[in-house]
Amino acid sequence: MSEQLIEKKTIGEVERIVHGSGLWDGTGPVEFSNDGETWSETWAPSTEHPLPEFARVEVFRKDVRIPTKVTIRWDEQVPRADEFWAGKWVGAPMRHFGRTARMVGYRQTFRELLGDIVIEDEGDDRALLDAAPEADAAPTERDWAAEIADAESSTLLDAIEKDARAARIFTPDKAGTDLHRALRARRREIAATVADAASAWETPAIAASVQVHDVAATTISPEKPARPAPQDHLPPANRAARRAAARKKGKR
Repeated sequence: MSEQLIEKKTIGEVERIVHGSGLWDGTGPVEFSNDGETWSETWAPSTEHPLPEFARVEVFRKDVRIPTKVTIRWDEQVPRADEFWAGKWVGAPMRHFGRTARMVGYRQTFRELLGDIVIEDEGDDRALLDAAPEADAAPTERDWAAEIADAESSTLLDAIEKDARAARIFTPDKAGTDLHRALRARRREIAATVADAASAWETPAIAASVQVHDVAATTISPEKPARPAPQDHLPPANRAARRAAARKKGKR
């Protein structure tokens, strides 16, 4: 079934579209009836008729000689599928039943302007059809092998295993056995990955005690100057030079 978009508006928004077209030529009063023969613009509940059975209205268009006259039935229009609006219809039948009668008249008279627009409190079978699941839609088959291979955590793998067991995927044949083996192998891989990651982030052990040297108790002796080398031994060349110098001195 192709998706059908339903545009919803209030009765005021619809009337602004109709009145602004320049083609609207008036709307007659809404009339109600319990039997389709006696009509009145007012209605009151009774023991025999707690709700009105019919409503009708006339809509006039300038370029059409005959007015559009619509008659609707309560059972065909009340939005039973929507508890909120159904309750409002029962609480104020003239208001909501009358709005719907005018909306049906506007839609038939100004189809080119309104298309398939509905008002928010109007019962519409198309909404029920769109909301209902398609009976002939085939269920989507899951690729169990791919889901097992793509699982990144043991939690996700547990969920896949739970669904697989509920669907009775692990059958006593080659296909079921292979899937179960793949599940167990993937679980081991995830556990190994988690263990490796945990060991990589382990912090080194802190020593229980640290030996600290007492700097204040350590005696530092001052450095002594180097002892000069003895000067009593001189090479022979130096001794000869001294003798020559002494002779020169004696001549003076």
